[in-house]
Amino acid sequence: SFYEKEKYRNPYKSIYSETERNEIELTTQQSNAYHTFLSAMENGGGTGLLYGVTGSGKTQVYLKLIDKAIDNGKDVIVLVPEISLTSQAIDIFHKRYGNKVAVFHSGLSLGERNDEYKRADRGEVKIVIGTRSAVFAPLHNISLIIMDEEQEHTYKSERTPRYHTKDVANFRCKYNKALFLMTSATPSLESYSNAVNGKYILCEMNERYGDAQLPEVITVDMKAEMKNGNHSPISAKLKELLQITLDNNKQAILLINRRGYNTFIACNDCGHVITCPNCSISLTYHSYNNRLTCHYCGYTKRLDHKCPECSSDNVRYSGYGTQRIEDELSALFPEARVLRMDADTTSAKFSHDKMFSQFSNHEYDILVGTQMVAKGLDFPDVTLVGVVNADNSLYDENYNSSERSFDLITQVVGRSGRRDEQGKAVIQTINPFNETIEFAARQDYKGFFENEIMLRVALTYPPYCDIISVSFVGENENTVAMCSKTFLDILKEVN
Repeated sequence: SFYEKEKYRNPYKSIYSETERNEIELTTQQSNAYHTFLSAMENGGGTGLLYGVTGSGKTQVYLKLIDKAIDNGKDVIVLVPEISLTSQAIDIFHKRYGNKVAVFHSGLSLGERNDEYKRADRGEVKIVIGTRSAVFAPLHNISLIIMDEEQEHTYKSERTPRYHTKDVANFRCKYNKALFLMTSATPSLESYSNAVNGKYILCEMNERYGDAQLPEVITVDMKAEMKNGNHSPISAKLKELLQITLDNNKQAILLINRRGYNTFIACNDCGHVITCPNCSISLTYHSYNNRLTCHYCGYTKRLDHKCPECSSDNVRYSGYGTQRIEDELSALFPEARVLRMDADTTSAKFSHDKMFSQFSNHEYDILVGTQMVAKGLDFPDVTLVGVVNADNSLYDENYNSSERSFDLITQVVGRSGRRDEQGKAVIQTINPFNETIEFAARQDYKGFFENEIMLRVALTYPPYCDIISVSFVGENENTVAMCSKTFLDILKEVN
């Protein structure tokens, strides 16, 4: 006889392991935070912010909250800002909760996502973990939603439907009388301000877990390096510490938040900068395919070593990205095994999981990458972190460029020395006395917050106002420009 049996397409089925539900031992600070949020979770819910320095053990606190929710027969959603952070989180959750976990993110095929959705809807899982789309998971008995690294801009969807994950999570928790818990070592100024002013439940953890210490941070002035004849993007101090790290059989992470080889190409004769014909921003040179690429719209052209304006072959290649740093490290340390992680190397399915697993297993000595290597990762043998160019995002025209720079530097520095041995971090910059860099070097979030919030008050920036962006898109540039100007005129009349 024939029969039908539905079989789920589960991409993580092979990594299910025996459930290791060991009791979590908490420090005094962790225990205080746990009991505060547990009380809220069991008494009508609310919104909370768990602020803790890097390595303070925020994960243990919310794992213990999840244990309690599961024991009470409730459901939990855990949100992470990007796919690169799901691999380590999934490993932790599968080891602890086995097949009670479903995963939602865009790296899965449509069929796999559909089956994970079915498992959640049918009550076959108790925990959903994923990126921003996981906030819509069809769980029917929610007790807790956790938003890890809550400050990340990736929680905001810029495509239709436009939404902020934080708003959706807040609504679902209020509707279900659940706890919405945000966690971060560098919370957004808006969230921390709301917490300090009593709008959210605030718990703080100011010490690293166990015997771990915050890393020693060294700031290197790259102007002085150039005066001393070192034109390499790797300073003498960083080179020295990398060699010591390799000699001790330890590992290092280097952050350079630009992919490609060269980030700026100009003609020395006429001064023309080679830009994208669609976006008018400079094209980036990629050495692996010998092409110039626009990182906004994807436009690409072959590198011909000639200026398109005056046909001169006197072309200058400036700036550097992950590919250039990878080559530089291979030249300086031929024996070192270097792993590069950026959008170019992680496009394949489960590439993040594979690369992080390889690095964790000591198959590589140095990890070079963009911001995907900066946050939420825990590698026991990483004792050195280098920020190759701390100035990349510091002078952006956005009002929150200082906040984003502080967040990125603080987070990547926090990857170093997360066990018994104190780590080191090197921050390379052309402006070592910049306040944001000084605060990040000291891992001083509260100092940065107090300094930055005064500027926000003086300039009437969020959280003291709302900024609304209205965009106009069309095929004819003049028509779009006229429409936007008409809209502005009407807006001025109304106000």
